[in-house]
Amino acid sequence: MMAVGTESERPAQVDDFRGLLVEYQNKVYNQAYRMLGNHEDAEEAAQDIFLKVYHSLEQFRGESKLSTWIYRITANECISRLRKKQIGTGSFDEPIDSEGRTLGDIIPDSGPDPCKTLESTQTAEIIRDHVRRLPPDWAMAISLYHFDDLSYDEIADIMNIPRATVGIYIMRGRRRLAKWLAGVL
Repeated sequence: MMAVGTESERPAQVDDFRGLLVEYQNKVYNQAYRMLGNHEDAEEAAQDIFLKVYHSLEQFRGESKLSTWIYRITANECISRLRKKQIGTGSFDEPIDSEGRTLGDIIPDSGPDPCKTLESTQTAEIIRDHVRRLPPDWAMAISLYHFDDLSYDEIADIMNIPRATVGIYIMRGRRRLAKWLAGVL
């Protein structure tokens, strides 16, 4: 059994699960959605992740940041689901809410030229779709780096791998994406 850190080592958020849930629910859901590719799977995963967080709070030792610990649980849960269910690639054209809206419908039009905005949205959808086709570890590293703006060190902590491996995953993922996207974009 893992040693439990002292109260002074543990962030105040650990003692307030409701606050923790409010603070991290969108981050966990978004990461799960990016990895799993659809609303229902991401929602189900997020619920299971927070159950694991709740039941594991006593084991949190404060040796890493709370966010790193939660991201690691999220990553492990999503990778397990991907391996177990062997979820194929999803499509960003699939409805993500009860109204049937897709991600393309929800992304706001901030550009002055609707055609350029549509092209940009389509490009982003193509890229996200191809990121999901990468091996799960590569996709996760790229997602955490490019979509969540985390550093290599933070990603290494989350994925429980050496920093150099993070760089390798990102480099290999970028190369594979460049190869795939060369004829598409």
